[in-house]
Amino acid sequence: MLAGRTAADAVADGPLYGCGRKLEAIREMTLHERQQRTLAEANLQIILASMQDGVLVADSRRTVRLVNPSLRKLLQIEGDVFARPAMEVLREPDIDSMIARALESGEEQENEVETIRDGTSIVIVVTVSPMRDAAGEPGALVLVRDVTRLTRLEHVRRDFVSNVSHELRTPLAIFQGWVETLQDNPDMPREDQATAFSVLRKHSARLNALVEDLLTLARLEGGHEEMNLQPMSVGAFFEELKRDWTPRVAGKDVRLRLRVEAELPQLNVDRLRFEQVFTNLLDNAFKFTPKGGEIVLGAKRDGDFVEMWVKDSGPGILSTDLAHIFERFYRADKARSREHGGTGLGLSIVKHIVKAHGGNVSASSEFGWGTTIHVRLPAA
Repeated sequence: MLAGRTAADAVADGPLYGCGRKLEAIREMTLHERQQRTLAEANLQIILASMQDGVLVADSRRTVRLVNPSLRKLLQIEGDVFARPAMEVLREPDIDSMIARALESGEEQENEVETIRDGTSIVIVVTVSPMRDAAGEPGALVLVRDVTRLTRLEHVRRDFVSNVSHELRTPLAIFQGWVETLQDNPDMPREDQATAFSVLRKHSARLNALVEDLLTLARLEGGHEEMNLQPMSVGAFFEELKRDWTPRVAGKDVRLRLRVEAELPQLNVDRLRFEQVFTNLLDNAFKFTPKGGEIVLGAKRDGDFVEMWVKDSGPGILSTDLAHIFERFYRADKARSREHGGTGLGLSIVKHIVKAHGGNVSASSEFGWGTTIHVRLPAA
């Protein structure tokens, strides 16, 4: 049997063959571990790249080891950042100080930071957590979340509550004062009672208008207002508006003129909402056009759109106010607006109705020479 064995058989049974098998196993294990590390690193890069929040890793010397794409985009970080100081990369002393405190104290740091990027103010929430790397060396993990939109929405909410409260306070205070007067003076002369009831009626109407406008605005902003779209002729619609408004403007010695281009395409609109748009615009124009002035209703074709406008000959609006007139409760002339009984929501409602029709609204004005509100809608 032994005589029949080959040299290969002898090697296979010998110590050299066993050592080769062990080396092969070690090589395979090392290759497997390398593949696992490569896969783990690739997965980490995918996770970091897909995160909406910004991520930065700094070492004990506050030099950068890693930055994900979201942070690069948010804070406009360019070029190679590895081993550069965090202060140089982020250009934010507050964040650099938070990293230093986290490394020194071993405690998590969190703060809201307002900064400027591309000339625009942004608000970020920064969380810095102390950590240790694979070798046990201390470092810091920085998470950055953009909360600019949430912060602005919160400011809008607070402003809205404040404005509604302010708008309600005046008529309610008047109500309370006159009701107390009537209660305390049951024998008040009839002419004085008539005055009291007239004031109460006026402010109850104002409260009702405010509530109705708030409900309308809430439905439009929430997308809960269904639009019953039907074809409509702009020229015929403006003729009806002129007929309905002529008696009112004539009573103030104001002229209402039409400038409508011939053969305009039809528009698909919700007739009731569209009437609300131009009733609000004409009402504003009428309030601020002086005696002997003029209001113009105009329309023309602009490519695949129809542009309509209402132009008054009032005092105009300052450029600093013009950009804000479609905001809720914004009044360019606060004293005169309240004197005319407006709720401060009319132009905001106009903006949302036009937007719901797929169009846009804008304003132009030269102070002292009137204001024009432009409504642009796609043709049917």
